[in-house]
Order: sequence, then structure tokens, then C-alpha cells
Amino acid sequence: MTRILSSIFALLLSTSILLTGHGLQMILGPLLGLELAFSELEIGYTGSAYYAGFIAGCLFIPRLIQKVGHIRVFLVLISLATVALLMLGISQTLLFWLLARALSGASFSGLYMIIESWLSESATPENRGLVLSIYSVITLLAISAGQMFITLELPLTQLVMVAAILFLLSTLPVGLTNSASPQPLHPVTFKFRKVYNDSRIAIYGALVCGLVTSGFWALGPIIAKALHFEANQISIFMAVTLMGGALLQLPIGRFSDLVDRRLVISALSGAASLVTLSTIVLGLESPSAFFIVMFLFGGATFPLYSISLAHANDNSTLSPIETGSVILLTYSIGAVIGPVLISATLALSNLGLYFITTLILAPFSAWTFIRSQAIPATQAHFTPYQDVPVTTQEVILLSTDEDLDEVLDDAADDVLAEVFDEVLAAPLDSATPVPSTTAA
Repeated sequence: MTRILSSIFALLLSTSILLTGHGLQMILGPLLGLELAFSELEIGYTGSAYYAGFIAGCLFIPRLIQKVGHIRVFLVLISLATVALLMLGISQTLLFWLLARALSGASFSGLYMIIESWLSESATPENRGLVLSIYSVITLLAISAGQMFITLELPLTQLVMVAAILFLLSTLPVGLTNSASPQPLHPVTFKFRKVYNDSRIAIYGALVCGLVTSGFWALGPIIAKALHFEANQISIFMAVTLMGGALLQLPIGRFSDLVDRRLVISALSGAASLVTLSTIVLGLESPSAFFIVMFLFGGATFPLYSISLAHANDNSTLSPIETGSVILLTYSIGAVIGPVLISATLALSNLGLYFITTLILAPFSAWTFIRSQAIPATQAHFTPYQDVPVTTQEVILLSTDEDLDEVLDDAADDVLAEVFDEVLAAPLDSATPVPSTTAA
């Protein structure tokens, strides 16, 4: 283990510096938008642009990594992320900001991809879980540390410079390392229909997780500002949410290994909706009360992604790479929609995030529970829960090497194969077609 940690020390050091800057950037974006008199809806658009760029990065950056290698692309993407950050201070037009945020999303999509595939390749099957857990802890601490820079109460333009400096400093450890670069990435085929048919609860779980958590990241500082929080309270507001997700994710995930994961997904969704509903009903005003609410909110919503991924892998006959690609892209689609949807409600109430969370997660919780009772739990194979960040990791690299016609042909073949399977499985003396059982 010591040998492995020494071989990835430079990467982990670069990652910690990079994500400290990213944590600061995540809280700066909405606050800068407010300073420029952007409306809540316009700030929501910028959050959606980030995730749209994130999707684009998942689609196209693997090909770039294949051509020139991990280290070169890592350094290039940090440069582009720095450019995207500095672009926010050049123009006050919304279109320019949308381009900058999309570039930032694409850059960080590729950076997460490189970091996590590098870590996965460096580890062995026996210690990969430990390595990824260390990475998750570093991610938590670094992003939280970055958000605490707000407590310095410096002008926002100076904090932008601080974040840019951290980005550039993160190039040094990896740029000077003599460790071997990982093997080129091999994108995989995207099979949404197959994963949806195998486990639609996992698909919807990833979608609602993207809707809700992206709204928090894009608009959390705006909500805290509207509640008249001071600068240090805004950073705590964001950090405790992340802490709730990180601290509760592992025990909840381990518990999901012992029971039907659909019940865990239903319970988490129900708990999150109860927490947000209580905030609306009680009319909380104390910052301390909100910190407790946000800790529970993070603990209930952030694990939804990992447990949905584990549930999908339990029921899928595809490889974890193919299954994970679908779950991540579904999350990202929800993440594009979430900031715009939630920002539209902020014009009506400062508690728009809580209204939307309740309206989305309460029905989803009930539907998931009813479905889990109606359809017995079946697993193609059991996949132990892994604590994974909602980023990209090696298991979600998407195919970019197939022509659209080939993809459509493959999809048609899959549908025809399912039809033939059903026909062959039907009793010969029955004139009624027998539908295939749909997994939850």
C-alpha cells in the first residue's frame, strides 16, 4: 500500500490543490453573478451551462486523452479551467458567462476523468476501494477548505485571483512527476434503453439526484445570501451540506448492501422531502437551524447517486463501465435542468430549493416504495456498495468512436433480440404474447 500511495502522491497533491480552488470557484460563481445584478434565473442558467459542458466533456475528452496522453491533457485542461474562471471578470454579459461556465464544466469533466482513471489503474482490486475512499476524503476536505476562503471577506475579484493561483499551482506536482502515465482510455458503448429496462428506479434516482443537488451547488450561496447570512455563514452553509453527504454516505451505503436498495432509495428520498417540508412549514430563520437542515439534506440527497449506481449494477447484465456511463449521463441531464428549475422558483420564495425538493422527491419516494412492493427484488448479480463521488470516474467513459448509424443499428438489434427472446420463451399453446418482466 505504501508503494501505491507513493506512486500516486503527486496526483493526490495536485488534486487537493485543484479542488481547493474549485471549491472556492463553486461558491464564487453565484456571488459574482449577484454582484453583477444577474437575476436568480440567469444565475441558474450559468449553473446549467456548467453541467452542459460537463456532458460535452464526457463525450469528447476521452478521444483527446487517447491521442496525447493523461498528463498533457491534465495540464491543458487546468489551463482551460483557469481561462474559464478569469473570463468571468472580463465581461458582464450573460452569453459570455454561459460560454465560460460551459468551458469550466468541460474542463473539470476531463480532469475528474483523468484523476479517477489514473487512481483506478494504479490500485489493485484488493485496495482499489481504499484508494478511492482516500480520494473521496481529499475531495471533501479540499472543496470544503476552498469554500472557507469566503470567510476572509476579501473582494470577490481578489478571491477569483486566489482560485486561479490554486489552479495553476496544481499543475506542478503532476507536471514534475516521473510516474508513468496511465494506459489510454477505451470509451464504451452507451446503452440507455438496456439499463432503463433493467433498472428504471436507478435511472430515475440518478435523474432526481442531479435535479436537486445541482440546484444546491448552483444556487446555495444565493439562497444563503437571501436569508441574510454573513460571508462566514454562507461558507458554513455550503460546507455542512457537503459534510452531511460525506459522513452519512458510507454507513447508508453499507446498510444498502444488507437490504433491498430500492427501499433505501425510497427512504432517502422521503427523508429529504420531510426535511425540506419541515423547513417550509416551520419557517426557520436561525442560521444554526438551517445548518442542521442542510446537514440532513446533504446526508439524504448526496448518497442517492452512489446507491442508484449500485442498484443499477446489481440488476444489469452489462459491464460496470457501460452501466455507469448511463447513470452518470442521466445524472448530468438532471443537473442541467435543476438550476433553471429551482432558480425560477426563487423569484417567488427564498425557499425555492426546498419547494422543488419536496415536490420532486416525495412522489418519487412513494413510487419507489410501491414499485419495490409490487415487483420482487431480483439481481443479475450483487455489487457491493462503493463510496463514489458524483463526478466521472473510469466506469463512466462514454463511447465517441462509433458512428450514429452504428449506434442506432445496435439499439435496433437489441430491441429485436428482446422480441425474439420473448417469442421463443412463450408457451407454444398460447396465442397471447408474454411480456418480459421489467426489473425495478
